[in-house]
Amino acid sequence: MIHRITFYVFLVVILLAPLPFASNRPWSETLLMTLIGALLIAEILSAHDSRYADKRFLLRMLPGLMLWLSVAVWAWLQAFPGLPESLVHPLWAETSTIIGRPVTATISLDPEATRIATIRFLTYGAVFWIAARFCQNYIFATTTLKWFVAASGLYALYGFVVYVSGNETILWFEKWAYHRDLTSTFVNRNTYATFAGLGFLASVILTIDSMGRALRGNETARQFLSALIEWIVTRSWMPVSAMVLTFIALLLTHSRGGLLSTCLGFLILLIAVIRSGLIGKRVGYGLIVATIFAGVAAFNLSGEVVLKRLGTTSTVNEARPEVYARTLDAISSNPWLGTGYGTYEHAFMAYKSEKLSGFNWDKAHSSYLELAMELGVPATIAIGLAFIWLLVVNISGLIRRRRRKSFAVLGLAAIILVAAHALVDFSLQIPGFTVAFALIAGMAWGQSWPTEPGQGAR
Repeated sequence: MIHRITFYVFLVVILLAPLPFASNRPWSETLLMTLIGALLIAEILSAHDSRYADKRFLLRMLPGLMLWLSVAVWAWLQAFPGLPESLVHPLWAETSTIIGRPVTATISLDPEATRIATIRFLTYGAVFWIAARFCQNYIFATTTLKWFVAASGLYALYGFVVYVSGNETILWFEKWAYHRDLTSTFVNRNTYATFAGLGFLASVILTIDSMGRALRGNETARQFLSALIEWIVTRSWMPVSAMVLTFIALLLTHSRGGLLSTCLGFLILLIAVIRSGLIGKRVGYGLIVATIFAGVAAFNLSGEVVLKRLGTTSTVNEARPEVYARTLDAISSNPWLGTGYGTYEHAFMAYKSEKLSGFNWDKAHSSYLELAMELGVPATIAIGLAFIWLLVVNISGLIRRRRRKSFAVLGLAAIILVAAHALVDFSLQIPGFTVAFALIAGMAWGQSWPTEPGQGAR
């Protein structure tokens, strides 16, 4: 009973995380991290699996756990005082000379920011762990998917209502940025676009799951169309509604990176569901064609801004290439140790060019470059290997499982979407988004392993 209550409280916490500006404020982020820590303890204490099941879970989780914890330990060491002088950042020596007295030197240029970033990093890992533990159970996994689809649809609906009513507020606060773009409860349109993309992919896979045999394509065209309409009206209205809402919301964000990465994730999803037999080839190819027509129609209604921005992008007019170049300079100056996790804004000031001098760059607009600058190249590679491990587990689920492959499909598509968008933006650095992604990734991981004999609903 306590285990089940913990599960539902966990879902509520994660699905409410995007509400207060995507938990990207000190008070909401602190509350989120505190609640996740408490839920992790509650899940461990309330778990009632056998020792064999616990051991099996730990063995399966071990590669990712070791990679994640190794990065966390390194990040914590970056803020640790008393390290050899050869390791600490040279700017501390300059600071000591300027102020005329010794200072406590660390690898990190801002030890407090590094400690907070490390706790945040561990929080994301905890969300994945809890989701993976619960979602080994098929019933919990299905509930997680349904709740996430419903929540993403409601966030999209809220964003659409605000958008058509003038787009002047976020909750009860006056909007101070992106007045022409739909952002829902998020501040940044690109981050919300990625969240909407996740919701779109999840609603597509839930629609396919709920329609079941109606999408196998074994009937005549008339029988198929009749069955499809019946299933949408009677059983699949929720995921279909969420699918439409999240796609429209995605377009109205006018985010180039969000749209393109979602399209890539959706392409991977369609290929995977066709190859895994979740839908018939005839239906699958029909869906691809229908999607193209729907996309064109949607662009005609609301996507002209995206097309205009795609057509006018140039390295001359945008500052990002210059930010990337200067960030690469910072990485090359200290590729092994980094400047300290969470210190990008502070550390980047020393590398700003004249072209960037009028702006405050607190993000690199590329998670890979920012991580490499802050944590160093080896730790960034470790994070990349953790994501590759997730991909391998999901692909293995598609190959080895004989049924219930939809979770592995969604996990694969979601990772591709997020990894692609991380090339050009910072969605993974926004707590409200990242805990939602960790929820989906953990759910998919939990359902990507072959069913053990005697597991029942697992």
